[in-house]
Amino acid sequence: MMNQKQEIQISKLKRSTQESRIESVDALRGFALLGIIIANIPYQTNPPVTGELDSLLTFLFHFLIDKKFITLFSILFGFGFYIQMQRAAEKNVDFGKYFAFRMLLLFGIGSLHAFLIWNGDIIRTYAAGGLFLLLLRNTSVKKLFVLAVVLNVVFTGAIYIGLTSFGWSTNNFDFELAKELPLTTSFLRYLKLNFLFDPWTNFYRDMPLTVAFTFGNMLIGFILAKIDFFKCPEKLKNTSTWFITLGMTFGLASSYLYYQVVAGKLELDYSLFWLPFVLVAGMILQSLFYISAFLQIYQNRSIRKVLQLFNPVGRTALSNYILQSLLYVFVFYNCFNLFNLFGKLTNFQSWMLAIAFYAFQTFITHLYLQRFHQGPIEFIWKKYSYIMAKQNKQTLSR
Repeated sequence: MMNQKQEIQISKLKRSTQESRIESVDALRGFALLGIIIANIPYQTNPPVTGELDSLLTFLFHFLIDKKFITLFSILFGFGFYIQMQRAAEKNVDFGKYFAFRMLLLFGIGSLHAFLIWNGDIIRTYAAGGLFLLLLRNTSVKKLFVLAVVLNVVFTGAIYIGLTSFGWSTNNFDFELAKELPLTTSFLRYLKLNFLFDPWTNFYRDMPLTVAFTFGNMLIGFILAKIDFFKCPEKLKNTSTWFITLGMTFGLASSYLYYQVVAGKLELDYSLFWLPFVLVAGMILQSLFYISAFLQIYQNRSIRKVLQLFNPVGRTALSNYILQSLLYVFVFYNCFNLFNLFGKLTNFQSWMLAIAFYAFQTFITHLYLQRFHQGPIEFIWKKYSYIMAKQNKQTLSR
């Protein structure tokens, strides 16, 4: 049987999760989810119903939002890993086994999200990346930095070239069927198509680039946490200033080139083999610019009161990430036969609806947190992680 001391250690870790949050990081997560809900608008870049602002919004989407906020979100996951590791060390809890259980449960949550709701799920990639982080948790900052650059820039750029230029992206299904996904009125058909197009189902085609880039971003978050970038931003103001400067110059310039590529105005050929590496580096620097600028602005008491509006959603990021998917499926897709708005809105109308969704999330989450300390999915995830950790200790002590 597990002794009383072991139970106290795990319960202390559970309480510390609630007591020692960093408010600025919660707000930053909430800010990231605002960008993600806009990035995930169905039919975002090519709406069937045209509007006067389409070209402007398409430019702003690729220039300021596309890939930047999911990068930011991934960086914050790496930060969260470090915080959990530190808390476990302080409470003398076996972090390796406990965190491995958490990641396995997270992968299960992501699988349910992907197959039942939204096939653009990123949760499973975080879970897999978390297990890799576990193996590297004692690696020096210098080595982690080198690995992050290799994964984020070298591997991601090389895989992108392979997918676009060497035919690695060949589908093992009829891609025309993908057009049916948002339009089918049968939920069972929707589930079947969801599985068919799921990135993990088509791992070789879809996931190497995502895994390399996401894990590289998680490493960046882990590195920043190790140097106390989030806890003490004022002590690393020079680093923060460099991120802002590089993000506003190199980062934004790279995003402009990215827009030129996706808009078909710049064609990638052998003479531009270097461009994917530049684009990836620019995306990361632009995301670091967003993080640094947000943290610096958050230090201003007057502006902080406004930015704290992001805190509720950020504190319940996992629940709200999945809620965003539910809102889009219910309102845009036809499988529930409710609003069926897919293909019926202009880009501008879609953006306004996405912002309205986010405002709704903020309101209901604010009310929810007046009674509860955690989001519903976070509660289930953490509860069963602790249960599994306790059961494992009981097994070992027999």
